[in-house]
Amino acid sequence: MPFERTVTGKILRRLGWSKAAYWSLFKEEEEHSKTKTLLAKEAEKLQFALGEIEVLSKQLEREKQVFEKALSNVKSKALRESTKKDKLISKCNEIESHIVKQEDLLNDKENEIKELQQFITKQKQTLKTQVSDLKIQKQQESYIAQVLKKKQKKGLK
Repeated sequence: MPFERTVTGKILRRLGWSKAAYWSLFKEEEEHSKTKTLLAKEAEKLQFALGEIEVLSKQLEREKQVFEKALSNVKSKALRESTKKDKLISKCNEIESHIVKQEDLLNDKENEIKELQQFITKQKQTLKTQVSDLKIQKQQESYIAQVLKKKQKKGLK
């Protein structure tokens, strides 16, 4: 049926529209409908993507909290270990200081022992000399006593 004979054709003529204007409007509405459908699909994809982003953001936040807790634990442990290390270093320094004092005391005692050994050695030598002198004196006295006895015996005879 020709365009002019249809109801639509009559209405269009009364409105002063041409067939081309009608088809242009029809195609525009059809494109608009397609665009609207495409927009709805894209909006649905966008909503899905936003949902995924929200899920991933929440997961990332949980992982961040887990990481921060682990980091805090590691920092606390490092601080405890550092404090423990400092205490051990301090204790080692105290022990080293005590060892140095003990070594100094030991050296003083060793020097005192050497002095006493030298004194004892000197005293032994002095005593040996005195014993030797006493032996000599005793021998001299014994000799003198014998000589005197002999003289007395000669003098009595």
